[in-house]
Amino acid sequence: MPFTAPQVVSEDIVETRIERVLRAEGGDTLALTQWPAEGEVRGVILAVHGFGDYGPSTFRDAAQDWRAAGLTVYAYDQRGFGRNPSRGTWPGAARLIEDLARVYDIVRSESGAAPVTVIGHSMGGAVVAAALGEGLIDPERAVLLAPALWGGPHLGTGYRALAGIATALFPDKRWSGKGVVRILASDNIEALRALGRDPLYLRNPSSREFSGLIALMDRAVEGAAAIETPTLVLYGINDDVVPEAPIRETTARFGGEKEFRLIETGWHLLLRDLEGAVVRDIVAEYALE
Repeated sequence: MPFTAPQVVSEDIVETRIERVLRAEGGDTLALTQWPAEGEVRGVILAVHGFGDYGPSTFRDAAQDWRAAGLTVYAYDQRGFGRNPSRGTWPGAARLIEDLARVYDIVRSESGAAPVTVIGHSMGGAVVAAALGEGLIDPERAVLLAPALWGGPHLGTGYRALAGIATALFPDKRWSGKGVVRILASDNIEALRALGRDPLYLRNPSSREFSGLIALMDRAVEGAAAIETPTLVLYGINDDVVPEAPIRETTARFGGEKEFRLIETGWHLLLRDLEGAVVRDIVAEYALE
């Protein structure tokens, strides 16, 4: 059954962006920000953020570069995150994938003849890959930034068992990892501090969210061979969050044209790293091919 596009509940034009609220399946709302291209529209980007983050937080600075290049940019807050009333409630992998398909329908309907590129960062990369593999979206091209493709055969039984036990015993307990794991997501310390001060940023995943992320990654890896959309995968050599090998192996299974590119100056927050302009330029060039 084809998806029904969400109803636009409200729209507000603020400076160089348009803020919209979409009525999603089940009555929830999704916040969506749109940055219109400067001058002639040469292409359209639909951007999907990672775990804990939200649309403008991840893509605000990148959107300014992309719109200057003639790209209209859309970035929505995934259900359970950011500005949405559902923030802090894990919606399930299926809902995240279906939401992307529905928002994509809106973007496609508004894009006219302009080519559409769908971008996913981290968890958002898994959502995009799953939607592509299951045939729910059909953009001209896709970009996966440090995608969470650490599922299927790449994730050991120990991780799965631990997540399953924690979810059964403490489903809503949030785990900080403080004192156990030290992960640096970027070399841009000011950007990391800003995230730490942001009240909309969701920290410390719960047991339920860990299990949900595994289910999402499994779906993304399972459908990899069915991805026919030309896809560029970018990965930072300093990434401490997602391992390189599973991403390379999953990318190699994509059925269509694909490229895995290693960013020598990159960390996990590729767009916000100190050398993030390198990644932003690569994405713009690819979206305008």
